[in-house]
Amino acid sequence: MRALLTSILLALLITAQAQTNRIEPGRQLSTLSGGLQVGIPVGEFNTTWGRTLYGLSGNIAFPMRRLPIHFGYDFGWARMGGEEQQSPSSGGIFGGTTGLKVEVNSNVYDHLGLLRIDPSHGKVHPYGDFLIGVRHFSTRSVAHTADENTADEKTSDVVSSMGWAAGVNLTISKNFFADLRVERLYTGRVSYVDVSSIAIAPDGTVTYEKLTSNVDVVNIQLGVGFRF
Repeated sequence: MRALLTSILLALLITAQAQTNRIEPGRQLSTLSGGLQVGIPVGEFNTTWGRTLYGLSGNIAFPMRRLPIHFGYDFGWARMGGEEQQSPSSGGIFGGTTGLKVEVNSNVYDHLGLLRIDPSHGKVHPYGDFLIGVRHFSTRSVAHTADENTADEKTSDVVSSMGWAAGVNLTISKNFFADLRVERLYTGRVSYVDVSSIAIAPDGTVTYEKLTSNVDVVNIQLGVGFRF
């Protein structure tokens, strides 16, 4: 997998160097982009969790005057799984009357500051990011009763994270571009819900077990962006 990603990035860099500059030299623009994300667990996270994560990503970057350096914010969301059950009666931890519906959803959110090196202005040009921030693992249990009352419980854990990203912009028009980006995040150890262990009792009681590991991941992102 690592060799394949390296080959792709090298090919993109060679292609970018062969392009003629199409944007006024020295001109730096802010960018806003977002799209689909596929997360591939790495190392201990792959051994303990072992499932591909699907979600969305987005980032915004602002230039530092005329320098080829940008700073900004990178966000990611991925669904880890969940469970849903409609019960004919209730009265457990959520209370309520009859017709209890319980939903359990587990997600991971990435909140990262970025420092981007973006020296090229060609129609096709590469860039690199340094990332630092946190990853937030959250599981929420929500109960809906027949009388439209709701109650919820939430468990969450936050872990610091840092890493890098390499990407390439493919210019579509003056202000729009397609974006291909590979992101590698390194983190510490954190506890998160094992979604395969989630169980919902007839009275609405939710139980589950937790896993503990680092949560290193490689995110492959494909989206579109806007220069402004």
